[in-house]
Amino acid sequence: MLDNTTIKILSKVYTHSNEETYDMKKQISTYKAPKELKEKEKLAFENSGFIINTIKHYTHDDTLVRLRKIVDDNPHLEALTYNLLIKAVATGFHRGLQPIISYLFAKHTPEHTFVPLGDDEYNCNTCKICGLPKASWENDGKNLYDLYIGYCRIGGYMEALLDLEEVISFELIHVSNEEIAIFKHLIDFIDNAPEKETPTELLMRISKEKILPKSNTISRTWLLRILAELGVMKNKLDPNYDTLRHFVSYEQKYQWELRLHDEAPNHRSEVNFPLSAWRGNLGINHALVESIIATAKKGY
Repeated sequence: MLDNTTIKILSKVYTHSNEETYDMKKQISTYKAPKELKEKEKLAFENSGFIINTIKHYTHDDTLVRLRKIVDDNPHLEALTYNLLIKAVATGFHRGLQPIISYLFAKHTPEHTFVPLGDDEYNCNTCKICGLPKASWENDGKNLYDLYIGYCRIGGYMEALLDLEEVISFELIHVSNEEIAIFKHLIDFIDNAPEKETPTELLMRISKEKILPKSNTISRTWLLRILAELGVMKNKLDPNYDTLRHFVSYEQKYQWELRLHDEAPNHRSEVNFPLSAWRGNLGINHALVESIIATAKKGY
């Protein structure tokens, strides 16, 4: 697990000004350590052993096999990821946001080989079943840093494997009753939204009321996207949407997103399904909330 000192140093590394090269063929950037690091920072970073550019090639079929093996070999992973989500909400531990999404993707995605979504340049490299690309190059150093600052991936992304490979090494994490209370407070806060409230307005209200300790704009945005993806925040296109317990194909999500795009005024509104399909009057799926809390409390 990265410590706060390393994360702060990496915030100076992974900037546009420190981009060293961009490989057009691999569609990936590499970075360099900034010259302005203080001697104390340089020493701390060297001692961390973190490698800035860890370039790896991933394929759809191999990634799915490895994800399934992680789930099968680590029965404690479900409770761990549920605890991490609540911990992230209650304490601002941004690294706890992504794992529940990666775990559920690994658990629910059916065994399959790559099936292209379409025949154009983008869709021919995207699987219609799970959304993973047929193959991609990734900078695992940059991707891991993103997870620590609260930037998440929802849908078919190779980062799910990077995420879970690190998470299984975490020490046991158990949330307290106080942390569960903060999580419930957030849920009640969303459930009591004005009828016509939009996701953007909800984010502004959460920020103004300061109900999420140590959160930032990135982590708050992705937290709401995660709650919508799980089905905790209901959406107008599928009142029974629930990826906590069920698999929903990428093709279906893609069709819903296209519909939202067509319905959006001037096509400028946020159309990331399912969060963009939420409004205040739709409320919360309380059964899923109770399931998350119960699984976290059950422990491992």
